[in-house]
Amino acid sequence: MSSRYLIDVHVHLNNYHESTRRPTIDHVQELFAKMDELAIDHAVVITSYRVDLDRPSVEQVLEALAASPRVTVVEGLRWRGDQRSDLFSLEERIRDGQVQGIKLYPGYDLYPINDPSLETVFRIAAKHDVPVMIHTGDTYSKTAKVRMAHPLLVDDVAVDYPDVRFVMCHLGNPWFQDAAEVLYKNDNVWADISGLTLGEFTYDFERYVAMRLKDMITYMGDPGQQLMYGTDWPLVHMRPYLKLLDELDFTDEQYENVAWRTAAKLFKIDEARLEATRTLREANGASGGEARP
Repeated sequence: MSSRYLIDVHVHLNNYHESTRRPTIDHVQELFAKMDELAIDHAVVITSYRVDLDRPSVEQVLEALAASPRVTVVEGLRWRGDQRSDLFSLEERIRDGQVQGIKLYPGYDLYPINDPSLETVFRIAAKHDVPVMIHTGDTYSKTAKVRMAHPLLVDDVAVDYPDVRFVMCHLGNPWFQDAAEVLYKNDNVWADISGLTLGEFTYDFERYVAMRLKDMITYMGDPGQQLMYGTDWPLVHMRPYLKLLDELDFTDEQYENVAWRTAAKLFKIDEARLEATRTLREANGASGGEARP
């Protein structure tokens, strides 16, 4: 099955292995090459909660992307430690249109999703009508605390801040059923299907994930309203995720919504912008859709 457009709502420009450390601009070039190869029309680039040799700052990411119309930037928040994010600067970037969302890293940054101190962050999101993406479930780091990233905690903030639009990243893996309940109950919560493996899926794990997602879809009723396509590239390869998307037995309308419509509405990505970038890609000789499985 194919869709008119495809938006990947979850990619990064970080280095994840010291042996393959590269400048941020190299990651940008590789991202755009992958998008061309697989006919991905737009990507949401998420910055880290940390800034170091392997994780560029939001300023560095914005400079490397050079305001490309092919991407939307979401700023990761550092909320613990000596170098907390400057909310004044964050709000300026949102107000100026440089950043179109906020990403929280509970568990990694050693605070729970429903930490009361986040009220100011949620107020900023509501004021400027930008989504708050939240890491939920399993973590890449062994030093993170997964109980702080349990998807049921998203229900707390969704109830307390009904004017904020929340996105559960990674579907709360492995607590898929809990994530499904939070989505079913709260109209102001969405989720992406990103980061459910590292690299490639094994055959058995791909079958397991597809089965769990189908269970979620059955429980939720209409997944097209709240689920969005995303990968977690470069931690996850893009092509296997396209295959997974096609295995979820969506109706044509649900597929269109999951593939791009819901994300375009949530992140305010204009369809004319999607069409313009696709036309440019095709004019430059990129795949234009044939590479999708």
